Amino acid sequence: MKFLTQHLYKIGFISEDDFYFFKIIHDVKAAVKEITGFYRIYHSARWVGGKLVIRIARALSAASVAELNNKFADVLRRGSIVQSKALPQERNEPEILALPRLVLTPHRRSFGRFRQLIDAINRAECA
Repeated sequence: MKFLTQHLYKIGFISEDDFYFFKIIHDVKAAVKEITGFYRIYHSARWVGGKLVIRIARALSAASVAELNNKFADVLRRGSIVQSKALPQERNEPEILALPRLVLTPHRRSFGRFRQLIDAINRAECA
């Protein structure tokens, strides 16, 4: 951590938001809680062209999607976060076609903000 803050951050190779991309945990129970919480609703993600498709275990409420759009407008290159079914390009993953999706067109930077988005998805109210 010292190297990250004193070298990479100091000279601008990483941003403050990048520190949200990971967590340092020193306790096994806390690590298990972190991992299971990470996959509470979030399942996986993939890029389809310029769109990020976030696969989720359960659909979110309309209010939750609206809240995500308000809190994470800064990560969007254009458009909004929309709840969707699988995109046609995802047919090659039939085992997860039924999962609901959140689709967005983000900037490809500030990946720490993506971690914050995943955390917000996992705290969101389901439909």
